[in-house]
Amino acid sequence: MAENLRQRRNNAEAPLENNDNINIVLLGKTGVGKSSAANTILGENRFRCGRSLSAVTAISSVERSVINGRSVSVIDTPGFFCTNLSKEKLSEEFARSVYLSAPGVHAFLFVVPFGRFTKQEEEILKQVQQVYGKDVLKHVIILFTYGDECDRENMQAEIEGNEVIKRVVEKCQNYHVLNNRDLTDRQQVDDLLLKIDTMIEWNQGFYTNEMYKLAQMWPWEKFWKFVQDVCDAIVAFFLNLRNRFDNSSIQRLTQYTKLCT
Repeated sequence: MAENLRQRRNNAEAPLENNDNINIVLLGKTGVGKSSAANTILGENRFRCGRSLSAVTAISSVERSVINGRSVSVIDTPGFFCTNLSKEKLSEEFARSVYLSAPGVHAFLFVVPFGRFTKQEEEILKQVQQVYGKDVLKHVIILFTYGDECDRENMQAEIEGNEVIKRVVEKCQNYHVLNNRDLTDRQQVDDLLLKIDTMIEWNQGFYTNEMYKLAQMWPWEKFWKFVQDVCDAIVAFFLNLRNRFDNSSIQRLTQYTKLCT
């Protein structure tokens, strides 16, 4: 995979260095290293981060840097299940993440610490769809942090050997491993941006504010519940109609029998 990325970088048809702005939104639980990952991508300590008993990031905020001649914006967000924020406030901050990414989000990075992937992460990915819409996974890359603690060469084999991780990665567009302890390793950032560029090409675009508004207008979980309720009501109606028909037929038959006798 890394060799293919390097070949694409050398391909004149898909240059990494251009003047286009790229907008990245970081998503994940509290304490998984979103702010550290943001600093690693930017190459500077722009976001406050560190171990704490409470969430460090309470609002969605953006920082920008120029990387290889292009402007890169990174939007950090509060963590899912953040106990410091109400559900309403958390929803507002997720909406702000899209607003700060105008005209749109080129990539959502779902941040997960290496070696700590559980079924809860899979549930969070479902919540991401509930917030941003069912098509958001077309714009999501899994970002594994603590890259210094894993064997990157055997990462694909480890993913194949874990059914939960494999299932989640297959739902998204790609994965990337980041070592947040080495801000000087710019190769890992270049490879990440190239994966994002490739994803944009495949999608022929990016996630827009209009897509977010549509997701809020059409809460898919409620929509399918509505469809199910309508189908149940139709079935109940015809069952009731059949029962009424059967009863009336029996009554007419009884009356006819009495008349004949």
